[in-house]
Amino acid sequence: MTVSEAITSRRATRIYADTPVSEETALRVAKLALEAPTAFNAQRADLVVVRDQAVKDGLFAASGQAQLRNAPVVFVAVARTGVPTDLEEIFGAERAAGIAQWIGTDPARLRESAMKDAMLVGSFALLAAQGEGLATSPTTGWDEAKVLEAIGLGESTEHGVALVIAAGYPAEQPEHPGRLANRLIIDRY
Repeated sequence: MTVSEAITSRRATRIYADTPVSEETALRVAKLALEAPTAFNAQRADLVVVRDQAVKDGLFAASGQAQLRNAPVVFVAVARTGVPTDLEEIFGAERAAGIAQWIGTDPARLRESAMKDAMLVGSFALLAAQGEGLATSPTTGWDEAKVLEAIGLGESTEHGVALVIAAGYPAEQPEHPGRLANRLIIDRY
């Protein structure tokens, strides 16, 4: 499947077949998603692969969205919103210092930049899943504190949830509602 085919064929699918998603397939999706670009390559986003039913039930409780409970696998794109502590490991000491200075310590700026990185990871997960023959349902309507609790970060003040994605083999083929032509802007409004 080409990237163009993955993008144009992807639909929000909420009903999945009983066919399990293998661990290998789920990990391939996750590894591809984590190839997403991040600001300065600081890698301030994680992708949680959820296959445990108790965790999926917690995600359902955080959202009321049945597809998160019923999907064979759920991906949670998590932002590392705190001051990065592993930049030297990624870049070495000299370059890490410059990047740390740019990133700064302002909590709002840290959260915003990390959430953008996590959204990129989530977007890559959608396309990687499509490439593996999986259907997805990206969701944004949930209680962040409850999602963090469900995935084991309930006490963390240095994480945020960017996207929660149900995934599995489709049991439905939703129609595409199309896109409004006025959403494409050339140069300026």
